[in-house]
Amino acid sequence: MPLLFGLPVAEAVHAADEGELALGGCLLPDDAPNWQCADGRRWRNPDEQAWDARLREVLRAHGYREDDEDATA
Repeated sequence: MPLLFGLPVAEAVHAADEGELALGGCLLPDDAPNWQCADGRRWRNPDEQAWDARLREVLRAHGYREDDEDATA
């Protein structure tokens, strides 16, 4: 599942509660992992496009709309 660092939006918290997304905390470590399995193992995959696509898919499934970011800017 995608691993997300930083302050999560509400949809990310809900997705994490459902086991579809992992929250990594506020501090982004050097060479941060971007995936986590259900057992908590973390790793880095250099394919950022795959991570981004899966993250967006999960967030949209929980009601996130990308235009929501524009409303807060």
